[in-house]
Amino acid sequence: MAEISRAWHWLLCGLWLGIATAQAQRIVDDSHPEGRWEVLDRCRLATNAPTDGDSFRIRHRGREYGMRLYFVDCPESDPTLRERIEDQAAYFGVDAADIGRAAELAAKFTADRLSGREFTVQTRWQNGLGRSQVARFYCEVLADGHNLAEDLVSNGLARVHGIKAVRADGTRAATVISHLKNLELGARTEGRGLWNTNRFARRTGEPVRPETAKPAPRPATVDLNLATYEELQRLPGVGPKLAERILTRRPFLSPDDLTGVPGIGSKTLERLRPLVRVASNPPPPKPSAQR
Repeated sequence: MAEISRAWHWLLCGLWLGIATAQAQRIVDDSHPEGRWEVLDRCRLATNAPTDGDSFRIRHRGREYGMRLYFVDCPESDPTLRERIEDQAAYFGVDAADIGRAAELAAKFTADRLSGREFTVQTRWQNGLGRSQVARFYCEVLADGHNLAEDLVSNGLARVHGIKAVRADGTRAATVISHLKNLELGARTEGRGLWNTNRFARRTGEPVRPETAKPAPRPATVDLNLATYEELQRLPGVGPKLAERILTRRPFLSPDDLTGVPGIGSKTLERLRPLVRVASNPPPPKPSAQR
Protein backbone atom coordinates (compact mmCIF):
# COMPACT_ATOMS: atom_id res chain seq x y z
CA MET A 1 0.00 0.00 0.00
CA ALA A 2 2.84 2.38 0.81
CA GLU A 3 4.31 1.90 -2.67
CA ILE A 4 0.92 2.57 -4.31
CA SER A 5 0.49 5.69 -2.18
CA ARG A 6 3.90 7.00 -3.24
CA ALA A 7 3.12 6.28 -6.89
CA TRP A 8 -0.12 8.27 -6.66
CA HIS A 9 1.74 11.09 -4.93
CA TRP A 10 4.30 11.43 -7.75
CA LEU A 11 1.60 11.07 -10.39
CA LEU A 12 -0.41 13.91 -8.86
CA CYS A 13 2.75 16.03 -8.58
CA GLY A 14 3.47 15.44 -12.25
CA LEU A 15 -0.08 16.36 -13.25
CA TRP A 16 0.04 19.51 -11.14
CA LEU A 17 3.35 20.56 -12.69
CA GLY A 18 2.03 19.93 -16.20
CA ILE A 19 -1.10 22.00 -15.51
CA ALA A 20 0.92 24.84 -13.98
CA THR A 21 3.33 24.88 -16.93
CA ALA A 22 0.46 24.87 -19.45
CA GLN A 23 -1.22 27.75 -17.60
CA ALA A 24 2.00 29.75 -17.64
CA GLN A 25 2.38 29.05 -21.37
CA ARG A 26 -1.19 30.23 -22.04
CA ILE A 27 -0.54 33.44 -20.15
CA VAL A 28 2.47 34.14 -22.35
CA ASP A 29 0.61 33.17 -25.53
CA ASP A 30 -2.40 35.34 -24.70
CA SER A 31 -0.32 38.46 -24.04
CA HIS A 32 2.17 37.88 -26.88
CA PRO A 33 0.59 36.24 -29.96
CA GLU A 34 3.06 34.21 -32.04
CA GLY A 35 4.02 35.57 -35.45
CA ARG A 36 4.07 39.30 -34.72
CA TRP A 37 7.47 40.86 -34.06
CA GLU A 38 7.81 42.68 -30.77
CA VAL A 39 10.72 44.71 -29.47
CA LEU A 40 11.57 44.22 -25.80
CA ASP A 41 13.77 47.11 -24.76
CA ARG A 42 15.77 47.56 -21.57
CA CYS A 43 16.11 43.80 -21.00
CA ARG A 44 18.46 42.36 -18.41
CA LEU A 45 20.15 38.97 -18.25
CA ALA A 46 18.62 36.75 -15.57
CA THR A 47 21.54 35.64 -13.42
CA ASN A 48 19.54 33.04 -11.48
CA ALA A 49 19.63 30.56 -14.39
CA PRO A 50 22.39 28.95 -16.49
CA THR A 51 23.50 30.89 -19.57
CA ASP A 52 24.55 29.11 -22.76
CA GLY A 53 25.99 30.76 -25.81
CA ASP A 54 22.71 30.71 -27.71
CA SER A 55 20.17 30.12 -24.91
CA PHE A 56 19.56 32.18 -21.78
CA ARG A 57 16.90 33.85 -19.66
CA ILE A 58 16.04 37.53 -19.63
CA ARG A 59 14.04 39.82 -17.37
CA HIS A 60 11.72 42.37 -18.94
CA ARG A 61 9.24 44.53 -17.04
CA GLY A 62 9.14 42.21 -14.07
CA ARG A 63 8.72 39.00 -16.05
CA GLU A 64 11.23 36.31 -16.94
CA TYR A 65 11.49 34.59 -20.33
CA GLY A 66 13.71 31.94 -21.80
CA MET A 67 15.29 32.98 -25.10
CA ARG A 68 17.00 31.08 -27.93
CA LEU A 69 18.84 32.81 -30.79
CA TYR A 70 17.66 32.49 -34.37
CA PHE A 71 20.09 31.37 -37.12
CA VAL A 72 22.94 30.03 -34.96
CA ASP A 73 23.88 27.03 -32.85
CA CYS A 74 26.58 27.19 -30.16
CA PRO A 75 28.54 24.17 -28.88
CA GLU A 76 26.39 21.96 -26.68
CA SER A 77 27.06 21.97 -22.92
CA ASP A 78 24.88 18.93 -22.09
CA PRO A 79 27.10 15.83 -22.42
CA THR A 80 24.06 13.54 -22.76
CA LEU A 81 23.24 14.98 -26.21
CA ARG A 82 25.84 12.83 -27.94
CA GLU A 83 24.38 12.98 -31.44
CA ARG A 84 24.22 16.76 -31.40
CA ILE A 85 27.76 17.03 -30.02
CA GLU A 86 29.10 14.72 -32.74
CA ASP A 87 27.33 16.80 -35.37
CA GLN A 88 28.86 20.01 -34.03
CA ALA A 89 32.31 18.42 -33.81
CA ALA A 90 32.09 17.27 -37.43
CA TYR A 91 31.03 20.77 -38.53
CA PHE A 92 34.05 22.43 -36.95
CA GLY A 93 36.37 19.50 -37.61
CA VAL A 94 37.35 19.03 -33.96
CA ASP A 95 37.16 16.17 -31.50
CA ALA A 96 33.83 15.69 -29.74
CA ALA A 97 35.66 15.88 -26.40
CA ASP A 98 36.46 19.55 -27.14
CA ILE A 99 32.84 20.62 -27.60
CA GLY A 100 32.23 20.96 -23.85
CA ARG A 101 35.21 23.29 -23.49
CA ALA A 102 34.00 25.32 -26.48
CA ALA A 103 30.52 25.52 -24.92
CA GLU A 104 32.05 27.16 -21.84
CA LEU A 105 33.78 29.75 -24.03
CA ALA A 106 30.54 30.52 -25.89
CA ALA A 107 28.57 30.81 -22.65
CA LYS A 108 31.16 33.17 -21.18
CA PHE A 109 31.12 35.26 -24.37
CA THR A 110 27.34 35.71 -24.17
CA ALA A 111 27.39 36.38 -20.44
CA ASP A 112 30.10 39.02 -20.90
CA ARG A 113 28.11 40.65 -23.71
CA LEU A 114 24.84 40.82 -21.76
CA SER A 115 25.70 40.99 -18.05
CA GLY A 116 25.51 44.30 -16.25
CA ARG A 117 23.83 46.23 -19.06
CA GLU A 118 20.49 46.70 -20.75
CA PHE A 119 19.95 45.23 -24.22
CA THR A 120 17.19 44.83 -26.78
CA VAL A 121 15.41 41.61 -27.74
CA GLN A 122 13.37 41.19 -30.93
CA THR A 123 11.05 38.18 -30.93
CA ARG A 124 8.07 36.72 -32.80
CA TRP A 125 7.26 34.52 -29.77
CA GLN A 126 8.02 31.38 -31.76
CA ASN A 127 8.24 28.42 -29.39
CA GLY A 128 11.86 27.51 -28.73
CA LEU A 129 11.02 24.27 -26.88
CA GLY A 130 13.80 23.33 -24.44
CA ARG A 131 13.79 21.43 -21.16
CA SER A 132 13.17 24.32 -18.79
CA GLN A 133 9.83 24.97 -17.08
CA VAL A 134 10.13 28.62 -18.20
CA ALA A 135 8.68 29.17 -21.69
CA ARG A 136 11.44 29.74 -24.28
CA PHE A 137 11.20 31.71 -27.52
CA TYR A 138 13.38 32.35 -30.54
CA CYS A 139 14.80 35.84 -30.80
CA GLU A 140 17.52 38.20 -31.99
CA VAL A 141 19.51 40.24 -29.48
CA LEU A 142 21.09 43.66 -29.93
CA ALA A 143 23.61 44.75 -27.30
CA ASP A 144 25.55 48.00 -27.64
CA GLY A 145 24.59 48.12 -31.30
CA HIS A 146 25.89 44.60 -32.03
CA ASN A 147 23.88 41.56 -33.06
CA LEU A 148 24.75 38.77 -30.63
CA ALA A 149 24.35 35.93 -33.16
CA GLU A 150 26.64 37.71 -35.63
CA ASP A 151 29.25 38.30 -32.93
CA LEU A 152 29.21 34.63 -31.91
CA VAL A 153 29.77 33.51 -35.51
CA SER A 154 32.46 36.16 -36.08
CA ASN A 155 34.36 34.84 -33.09
CA GLY A 156 34.12 31.19 -34.13
CA LEU A 157 31.81 30.25 -31.25
CA ALA A 158 28.70 29.31 -33.22
CA ARG A 159 27.79 27.64 -36.47
CA VAL A 160 25.23 28.97 -38.94
CA HIS A 161 22.49 26.48 -38.22
CA GLY A 162 18.98 26.23 -36.83
CA ILE A 163 15.64 28.00 -37.02
CA LYS A 164 15.52 31.05 -39.29
CA ALA A 165 13.04 33.87 -39.88
CA VAL A 166 12.48 37.02 -41.89
CA ARG A 167 13.86 39.79 -39.71
CA ALA A 168 11.74 42.49 -38.12
CA ASP A 169 13.02 45.02 -40.68
CA GLY A 170 12.00 42.76 -43.58
CA THR A 171 15.45 41.32 -44.34
CA ARG A 172 15.02 37.90 -45.94
CA ALA A 173 16.36 34.86 -44.07
CA ALA A 174 18.52 33.91 -47.09
CA THR A 175 20.21 37.32 -46.95
CA VAL A 176 20.91 36.95 -43.22
CA ILE A 177 22.37 33.47 -43.72
CA SER A 178 24.59 34.70 -46.56
CA HIS A 179 25.92 37.45 -44.29
CA LEU A 180 26.53 35.00 -41.46
CA LYS A 181 28.34 32.61 -43.82
CA ASN A 182 30.68 35.43 -44.81
CA LEU A 183 31.36 36.15 -41.14
CA GLU A 184 32.01 32.44 -40.57
CA LEU A 185 34.43 32.35 -43.49
CA GLY A 186 36.34 35.26 -41.95
CA ALA A 187 36.48 33.53 -38.55
CA ARG A 188 37.71 30.33 -40.16
CA THR A 189 40.35 32.08 -42.27
CA GLU A 190 41.69 34.02 -39.28
CA GLY A 191 41.52 31.04 -36.91
CA ARG A 192 39.13 32.39 -34.29
CA GLY A 193 37.35 30.34 -31.63
CA LEU A 194 36.76 26.73 -32.65
CA TRP A 195 38.61 27.43 -35.91
CA ASN A 196 41.78 28.17 -33.90
CA THR A 197 44.08 25.20 -34.55
CA ASN A 198 46.27 26.14 -31.59
CA ARG A 199 43.41 25.73 -29.11
CA PHE A 200 41.33 23.10 -30.93
CA ALA A 201 43.26 20.48 -32.85
CA ARG A 202 41.75 19.19 -36.07
CA ARG A 203 40.25 15.74 -35.91
CA THR A 204 42.43 14.31 -38.65
CA GLY A 205 45.76 15.79 -37.59
CA GLU A 206 48.09 16.32 -34.66
CA PRO A 207 47.65 19.39 -32.45
CA VAL A 208 49.35 22.43 -33.96
CA ARG A 209 51.87 23.75 -31.47
CA PRO A 210 52.15 27.53 -31.06
CA GLU A 211 55.73 27.64 -32.29
CA THR A 212 54.82 25.81 -35.50
CA ALA A 213 51.41 27.30 -36.08
CA LYS A 214 50.60 28.30 -39.64
CA PRO A 215 47.95 30.65 -40.94
CA ALA A 216 44.65 28.98 -41.64
CA PRO A 217 44.54 27.87 -45.28
CA ARG A 218 42.20 29.59 -47.70
CA PRO A 219 39.08 27.56 -48.41
CA ALA A 220 39.19 25.37 -51.52
CA THR A 221 37.75 27.03 -54.60
CA VAL A 222 34.80 25.62 -56.54
CA ASP A 223 35.07 24.88 -60.26
CA LEU A 224 32.05 26.48 -61.90
CA ASN A 225 32.03 23.96 -64.74
CA LEU A 226 32.42 20.84 -62.60
CA ALA A 227 30.72 21.65 -59.28
CA THR A 228 27.61 19.73 -58.30
CA TYR A 229 24.29 21.33 -57.47
CA GLU A 230 25.04 20.83 -53.75
CA GLU A 231 28.59 22.24 -53.97
CA LEU A 232 27.34 25.42 -55.62
CA GLN A 233 24.92 26.00 -52.74
CA ARG A 234 27.82 26.07 -50.28
CA LEU A 235 28.94 29.36 -51.82
CA PRO A 236 27.79 32.42 -49.83
CA GLY A 237 24.53 33.79 -51.15
CA VAL A 238 23.89 30.90 -53.54
CA GLY A 239 20.63 29.11 -52.85
CA PRO A 240 18.80 26.37 -54.77
CA LYS A 241 17.40 28.66 -57.49
CA LEU A 242 20.66 30.49 -58.13
CA ALA A 243 22.59 27.21 -58.20
CA GLU A 244 20.18 25.91 -60.83
CA ARG A 245 20.68 29.04 -62.95
CA ILE A 246 24.46 28.62 -62.77
CA LEU A 247 24.15 25.02 -63.94
CA THR A 248 22.04 26.01 -66.93
CA ARG A 249 24.60 28.67 -68.02
CA ARG A 250 27.54 26.27 -68.31
CA PRO A 251 30.18 26.22 -69.62
CA PHE A 252 31.93 29.32 -68.25
CA LEU A 253 35.14 30.64 -69.78
CA SER A 254 35.99 32.76 -66.73
CA PRO A 255 34.43 33.70 -63.38
CA ASP A 256 33.41 37.04 -64.95
CA ASP A 257 30.84 35.13 -67.02
CA LEU A 258 28.79 34.77 -63.83
CA THR A 259 27.40 38.25 -64.48
CA GLY A 260 25.34 36.62 -67.24
CA VAL A 261 23.46 34.61 -64.61
CA PRO A 262 20.24 36.34 -63.51
CA GLY A 263 20.59 37.36 -59.90
CA ILE A 264 24.39 37.83 -59.92
CA GLY A 265 25.56 41.43 -60.15
CA SER A 266 28.96 43.05 -59.75
CA LYS A 267 28.86 42.99 -55.94
CA THR A 268 27.94 39.30 -55.81
CA LEU A 269 30.66 38.54 -58.35
CA GLU A 270 33.31 40.27 -56.22
CA ARG A 271 32.19 38.23 -53.21
CA LEU A 272 32.32 34.97 -55.18
CA ARG A 273 35.49 35.64 -57.22
CA PRO A 274 37.99 34.39 -54.55
CA LEU A 275 35.91 31.23 -54.07
CA VAL A 276 35.41 30.05 -57.66
CA ARG A 277 37.54 29.03 -60.62
CA VAL A 278 37.04 27.74 -64.16
CA ALA A 279 38.63 24.63 -65.69
CA SER A 280 41.16 25.33 -68.45
CA ASN A 281 39.17 23.13 -70.83
CA PRO A 282 35.51 23.54 -69.94
CA PRO A 283 33.24 20.71 -71.02
CA PRO A 284 31.12 21.38 -74.10
CA PRO A 285 27.46 22.20 -73.51
CA LYS A 286 25.13 19.22 -73.43
CA PRO A 287 23.25 18.74 -76.71
CA SER A 288 19.55 19.45 -76.48
CA ALA A 289 17.28 16.43 -76.58
CA GLN A 290 15.89 15.66 -80.06
CA ARG A 291 12.17 15.27 -80.46
